[in-house]
Amino acid sequence: MDMKTPKRIGILEVARLAGVSTTTVSRVLNGHADSRISLETQERVRATADSVGYVVNRLATSLRTHRTGVFGAIVNSLSGHYQPHLTSRLQAVAQRRGVELLVAQAKAEAGEIAGQLRLFQEDFFDGVIMVSDLPGQQALCDHLDRVGKAHVTLGAGLTGPLPAVLTDDRFGMKLLFNHLAELGHRRISFIYRVSRSALRDRLSIFREVVGGSAGAIVGDVISFEKNERDRKLFADLLSSPERPTALICGSDGLAIEVVAFLRELGLRIPADISLVGYDNVPDTAYWALPLTTVAQPTDALCEASLDLLIELSNLPAEARVAKRPMCFVHPELVIRASSSSPSLRPFSLA
Repeated sequence: MDMKTPKRIGILEVARLAGVSTTTVSRVLNGHADSRISLETQERVRATADSVGYVVNRLATSLRTHRTGVFGAIVNSLSGHYQPHLTSRLQAVAQRRGVELLVAQAKAEAGEIAGQLRLFQEDFFDGVIMVSDLPGQQALCDHLDRVGKAHVTLGAGLTGPLPAVLTDDRFGMKLLFNHLAELGHRRISFIYRVSRSALRDRLSIFREVVGGSAGAIVGDVISFEKNERDRKLFADLLSSPERPTALICGSDGLAIEVVAFLRELGLRIPADISLVGYDNVPDTAYWALPLTTVAQPTDALCEASLDLLIELSNLPAEARVAKRPMCFVHPELVIRASSSSPSLRPFSLA
């Protein structure tokens, strides 16, 4: 019996069916599309390629162009609340852009991360996204520059290495302040954890806003590390006559711990004290008391960081090193049940 091998669909057929040039098909499917190719056209090319079963031969492409359309990402942690969500959205964006993204969790020490980076320096990878703040991150970025690899830092704070994409935390913090002020709060405390650089940025912004309020807002800063000393100082503040009526937590993950601590003290949210977070991790809407928070524009952050990395990877090394943008994306306020007007009822701690 004569068994014929199925005909392999080529780029010419994809271009004909999509109504575009072969150059457009190549650029879209190899992750090299820019603003000259509309998102509608990009989606049509990908849908056409999927419908006919066309698959990019990355080995052949890399031999011809020295590019593979494969990128790496190193994340600080694949546990916790926000970073796993961010990483999954980053991979979804890569899929929509028609590129491959391989993710690795950072080791604990800068030297170990440098070892991981050696993998991403191989010719198989076109560039690296470093998610959040990693040990020795600036030195790692400098090293990637020396070996000619494109890199982008995602969400490492205002003092993180460039080029970078991050949420406009100044805008986000002002959203929280305005919300609480409109409810009538004048004594607002900020809760942070010194080990997180992004929380340190929000702490600085908190102090700026309080300082610029001309005394209209009184603001304390509360360190909430995992030790008894911080817990005692926090409890003492809550029992003082000038206790805060609202708390801004530097992240939703921190807010989870603070909620548990307040309940241990017998305080009710928001009847006794209002509490807001920052990030809008997926489960905050479903807490026993849904959390008011600032929603980081996760998809927009991931799209901006991956698009910037693709753009930089297409530039010559010297032009790439000269281009060091810091791109901001606006967050949004999400109002839920954990914030209300200040309580006029005095309370005592349990």
